[in-house]
Amino acid sequence: MTEDLSSIVCPIQRAATLVGDVNVIVILRELQDGPKRFGHFIEVGLNPRSLSKRLQRLVDEGILTRTAYAESPPRVEYALTTKGRALTPVLRALQEFGETWLPRTPWDRQAFEEEARKP
Repeated sequence: MTEDLSSIVCPIQRAATLVGDVNVIVILRELQDGPKRFGHFIEVGLNPRSLSKRLQRLVDEGILTRTAYAESPPRVEYALTTKGRALTPVLRALQEFGETWLPRTPWDRQAFEEEARKP
């Protein structure tokens, strides 16, 4: 995940190298509705050690911002930048593809929607 993107000629390959990891897709999906704290990503099942590396890479590449608050205990939030929000149509296309071409049973969709409504 630390490959120099500028050395990749193909723009699709450059983008996929940065955001093609399933965990990065989950991070981007979770941030669609606003800033999140590190713990939120743990709650959705991401590994803390690899999560730290992925978040830092996305911050370094200008996809996310990291805001630290001077509180006790310390609080850090991650949010999409304009560059990160530009990936929203890509996520929607992946969602549409998954719903159309990789369908699950009807009850799974209902369960997903119910789960998404939980606080």
